[in-house]
Amino acid sequence: MYQDFFSLKEQPFSISPDPDFLFLSNRHQEAIAHLQYGVQGNGGFVLLTGEVGTGKTTVCRKLLQEIGATTDIAFILNPALTDIELLATVCDEFHIDYEKDKISLKLLFDSLTAWMMNNHHQGRSAIVLIDEAQHLSFSVLEQLRLLTNIESNNKKPLQVILIGQTELQQKLKQPELRQLAQRISARYHLMPLTEQESVYYIQHRLNVAGVSFPIFEHRAVREVFKRSQGVPRLINLLCDRSLLCAYTQNSLKVTVLMVKKASDEMALSPPQTLFNAIFKSSWRFIALSLLAVFTAFQAPELLNRFKEVKAQPAELIIPAIAATLGESLPELIVPPEEHITPLPENIVPPEELIAPPAEYTVPTELEQATEVGVLQKNESPDWFDNYELLDISNATFANALLNLYAVWGYQVDPETVNCEQGKSVLLSCYSENTSLKKLKQLNYPSVVRLERDNLESLHAVLYAINDSYQLLIDGQVIEVSETWFNTYWSGELTVLWQAPFELQGNLKFGQQSEQIAWLARQLNKLQGMPIESKNRFDLPLLQQVMRFQIENGLKDDGIVGERTLIPLMQIVNSQLPRLQQEVN
Repeated sequence: MYQDFFSLKEQPFSISPDPDFLFLSNRHQEAIAHLQYGVQGNGGFVLLTGEVGTGKTTVCRKLLQEIGATTDIAFILNPALTDIELLATVCDEFHIDYEKDKISLKLLFDSLTAWMMNNHHQGRSAIVLIDEAQHLSFSVLEQLRLLTNIESNNKKPLQVILIGQTELQQKLKQPELRQLAQRISARYHLMPLTEQESVYYIQHRLNVAGVSFPIFEHRAVREVFKRSQGVPRLINLLCDRSLLCAYTQNSLKVTVLMVKKASDEMALSPPQTLFNAIFKSSWRFIALSLLAVFTAFQAPELLNRFKEVKAQPAELIIPAIAATLGESLPELIVPPEEHITPLPENIVPPEELIAPPAEYTVPTELEQATEVGVLQKNESPDWFDNYELLDISNATFANALLNLYAVWGYQVDPETVNCEQGKSVLLSCYSENTSLKKLKQLNYPSVVRLERDNLESLHAVLYAINDSYQLLIDGQVIEVSETWFNTYWSGELTVLWQAPFELQGNLKFGQQSEQIAWLARQLNKLQGMPIESKNRFDLPLLQQVMRFQIENGLKDDGIVGERTLIPLMQIVNSQLPRLQQEVN
């Protein structure tokens, strides 16, 4: 039902054992290694046990995929058989002919013996694999042991792999089966996944099904582990139901609330931890202790009053005692998360991009600016103590923004300069408080605020970074080192950037517009994918957006706003002003 919604090639959390979906945790790798060791040995029994749903059958199917073509395999899924039925089933699996109207243990045993010896002389081997082997009767297990008595001079022509739950281990410890137990050449008990392995397991199955981004939120995965205790089958069932919940709510993310809802529908509850058990027991102990102390001191008075007070009905007393012992605590109710809403239909189609000059050069005003206070990279001067070097009286944000427009090649009215003046050519201001690393990643000429202690701050334009940081302060150019800039820069910056179209809100999954068609074309071109004409924000486009965001150090939320379009435009239009021509 939800496969198309999440663009899945197949159902990721099917409970059928599929080796393609096998997640090789450390435990699974050890299990396969033990089975391979037993199979490559000289015959006998190989034992694989584990709790219900831990992946025993899937491990064995993976093993069978790796077994060579010179091995014949009899895979028995129904262990509820008698001696004769078991031997007949093995003969059927190996395609051995026998007289069905004269069936007997001796006839079947002789037929199997003849076939195995002939098979061995041809350089082939045989394996009987029995699932749910804990249900095998003692007599059937003994019959299997007798089959392994058949041997050549140097090797047994038959090996038996028993797969079962923990009860199988207990059964094989019985005195009646001690001979069989001694013939087990390799054994392994498969444990559930750890919490970290569960995280990898869920993402692995999603990847195999065709989704590379994390659908489950981190808290949701932790809740899945808590409810399933790392049992793969329960993880599959719970994740499948959680995806269905997300689908019905039109959400591409599975939240912890969805997992809890799915778990409640499946009647799965988190197991009581040792801490909770101790906590509850402690409260009971404390309550009873206080009651005992109270009774010891107040017993005489209570006995006297008891004669005068009528006994209360039990149905009134029991709830009060239960509350005293702390039997239940109110559950915190978390409000549901906000869901994605579609974009309004009245979207203005994109206009043609108005680009700045074809080749970016430092404007004439900057070239003619007087160079004062030029600082060497390795020096650490206290520039703020040298006010005589600079006239900072006009080092305001407005003047810095005026110079930033000049860097872009535009002239604006100095009396009314503001961020709105660039709207006619789709120039917009973007401001944030950030780090030096993010400033370099942004790679746009920026208005920056410089400050020192309680002294008056000033605004400058950082218009280039090469061997030094080049600042324009009120018509004066200074060159400073990275250490100096990082010391006095407040972290505030404002950049001008040119949008490809008029922005009317963020672009999100599920929307449909010409802006999204432009976005899809640019990302397809950038990521080397076929150029398709589509205007819907679907799941493949969401994956492309998240990939671009990760590659550019952005939050991978799949939402396309200013912060995502700014670096994208710098890639699309190589002529835009930059701080550095090559970003390290």
